[in-house]
Amino acid sequence: MMSLSGFEPVRRDATASEVRDSRTRLKVLFVLGALPAALIALLAPKAIALPAASLVSIVLAFAVAFYAYRARVNYRSQGLTFWDLAGMLAFIGFGAGAMSEPLAALELFGMTATR
Repeated sequence: MMSLSGFEPVRRDATASEVRDSRTRLKVLFVLGALPAALIALLAPKAIALPAASLVSIVLAFAVAFYAYRARVNYRSQGLTFWDLAGMLAFIGFGAGAMSEPLAALELFGMTATR
């Protein structure tokens, strides 16, 4: 006799934090990652643009990672998630911080270099 249980589909933990179309995912991540840096480049004085972009990107990376943690987003799921966005923002922030001058970072926080 054949069993009555039959085939049970595997339920995937699909959350609202995952965008399914790969092209849409890349566009959303690019806009979310590039928008803060573009706003800083337009609004901040040239001398402190890189340290400010670094600070904003790292703070946003922390905020996105905190949201992903609280929403229990699966970092092992296929496709791009909020964890990937947090990593991209951190990468942008650390890169901008590494390229900025130390005197510009002091000027960002209102300190002046004295000798």
